[in-house]
Amino acid sequence: MALHKYPVRRLAEDPGNVLDRRRWPASLPPVAQILDQGLDLTPATVLVGENGSGKSTLVEAIALAYGLSAEGGSTGARHTTRSTESLLADHLQLVRNAGATRRGYFLRAETMHGFFTYLEKNPSLSGPDIPFHDMSHGESFLELAVGRFRGPGCGCWTNQNPRCPSRGVSPCWPS
Repeated sequence: MALHKYPVRRLAEDPGNVLDRRRWPASLPPVAQILDQGLDLTPATVLVGENGSGKSTLVEAIALAYGLSAEGGSTGARHTTRSTESLLADHLQLVRNAGATRRGYFLRAETMHGFFTYLEKNPSLSGPDIPFHDMSHGESFLELAVGRFRGPGCGCWTNQNPRCPSRGVSPCWPS
């Protein structure tokens, strides 16, 4: 897929809604750096850092700014239980490419099982339902990725594995 077709090419602070750098999460150095300098996204942007450095906060804010639910799902899913997200998304500006898709998907480890329950209660109209709760964490993620990440779009996910301290933002997944 050509770069100009990716949904999001850059992340920056909204100049009309500047976040006080003394206030969390802007007080986290990686968040402040993105707010100050912006971030050019690539076909797969991976954030790596220590626990508590702001990786999940950034990925969640990107997903929210893109129009995805904070608890996971596609641009059409509105699964929500209790709002706990930071206010960072309100201060971000996603630089989109003209004519690019608005499709997307967000998956976060912390709310994945609640999201799977939401999918059980809202069966698929386009294919067989997958028994995500009957699978391991890794198997369910892979089944979701293979079954739902089709066509161009923006994918955001967080991983809650202490042995793998990374979070990912994929401005596009392959068609």
